Amino acid sequence: MDLLTKYREEVARDITVTDFNIKEVSLKLPARKHFWAARLIDCKIELNNLQRQKKELKKAITKRLLEESQVRLTPQAAEIAAESTKELETMSDNIKRYEFLIEYLEKVEKVMGSMHWEIKNIIDIQRLEQL
Repeated sequence: MDLLTKYREEVARDITVTDFNIKEVSLKLPARKHFWAARLIDCKIELNNLQRQKKELKKAITKRLLEESQVRLTPQAAEIAAESTKELETMSDNIKRYEFLIEYLEKVEKVMGSMHWEIKNIIDIQRLEQL
């Protein structure tokens, strides 16, 4: 199971509010906000690590291409050739995945930030129904 699917399932559980669990959800909300903020930071750190690794890998592949090439390559041509290697394409895909995950977690953070208003509205509706 990939990370995005796992996070979506967890978020769905965190934001599900019913008449029976409203108190539990409201009491856990600060902790869950912290939990998702921490996941966001973890993903940003991992993205930074992947970008650094990609840069180092690109340098290593470019250097290898320049040394092993049977024809004389310019550094720019070697960099372009390095970008098309399977290793760098895989690294770029991983980076893109983490960028999407970060975008998702930023939206989750906004949803969690406004949940206290949603809970308040639910409580107000419950009060009106009891009148």
